Amino acid sequence: MGRKRSDIVDEAHSGVYHCISRCVRRESLLSDPRRRGWIVEQLEFLAQYGAIDVLAFCVMENHLHLLLRTRPEVAAAWPDHEIALRKVTLLASHRKRSKDTAADAQAALKLEVAIFMKSPERVRTARRDLSSLSFFHKLLKEPCAKKWNREDKVTGHFWEGRFKSPKVLDQGALENVAGYIELNEIHACAATSIPSSIWTSAQIQWQRFCDGVKRACLDGAAAPDNLRKQLLDLRWEPVFPCQTMCSGESTGDTIRSTPTDGNPVSTRSLLQHLHCVDQAGRRRRLDKAGWIPDSEPDAVGSAIARVHASLSRGSQVVRLAAHSVATWWSELREGLTSSLLPILLEDGARSLLNSTRGSCYGSRESIALEATRRGVKRMLPVWSSV
Repeated sequence: MGRKRSDIVDEAHSGVYHCISRCVRRESLLSDPRRRGWIVEQLEFLAQYGAIDVLAFCVMENHLHLLLRTRPEVAAAWPDHEIALRKVTLLASHRKRSKDTAADAQAALKLEVAIFMKSPERVRTARRDLSSLSFFHKLLKEPCAKKWNREDKVTGHFWEGRFKSPKVLDQGALENVAGYIELNEIHACAATSIPSSIWTSAQIQWQRFCDGVKRACLDGAAAPDNLRKQLLDLRWEPVFPCQTMCSGESTGDTIRSTPTDGNPVSTRSLLQHLHCVDQAGRRRRLDKAGWIPDSEPDAVGSAIARVHASLSRGSQVVRLAAHSVATWWSELREGLTSSLLPILLEDGARSLLNSTRGSCYGSRESIALEATRRGVKRMLPVWSSV
């Protein structure tokens, strides 16, 4: 018998959840790149208007992995009008009419928001929905299921049962699960490196690191130490963060989630994250078909090399800055490989991340704390570290 969602998901507090959805009968219904692209675009859209961070994702041919952080404290701080506007925008996105002009759509949106605001009960429900995993998955999976069933000229279920959502309790579990998700394409022999894992968040984070390296090199007049610090200061952040600012406010940095018991936040730099995932992907595992071959350059090195090549015709200062970064990384790489803790799952846990049993990941201490906080005797882990 399945567990109630409320027994796993604490809607009143921010938390991180590994959500897994499978296509019916595990058929390869997502093999079409257009379908995968639609899902990635929809994830970004939902994060923009909802109160949920997309930390990591992977869209495979027959299943979907999401690492999501609920942000009910953000939704609680939004005024009623902001809540109504975001909820109406999310719902309106699924019933667009091709004949409507932009002006017609804007007028209809304003009217719907005004009607919505007249019902305090609807506003209260909307505030809860914006940080709800169930509502997020409904908006993600229901429209595409209907659309793609019509394309395939079939009826019935597109997705297999309910999505699973074990909770991630501490920083170690957060980094392990994120690495597992981002290595899915590599482990399935669908990619051979992080840059070629085009349907995972790892590729987007890698591109973000490339952009950071390029910005640092273009500011090449700075001293080498400042250049290196600029790269190390790039943080590993949600691939699609919740847009915490209200509509109409200046678009600055989003408000980061505060780490608490049951709501882990990673302190890694983006460079550390990419290198750790890359090193974990190079380990040959008996339970996985693929790995990153030795012939592939490391993820950080390939990003630096790409930027170095693109700046080869720049000014001398820029070229020297790019060369300085490449030299620095070649010297630093060996030390990082041994000093950083790569994402290495315990032997007994490697094949359990897909398990149908368990409601959380984390250390024994984290699991005990979460059980106490939730007022339950025990929580069944998918896997637990020492």
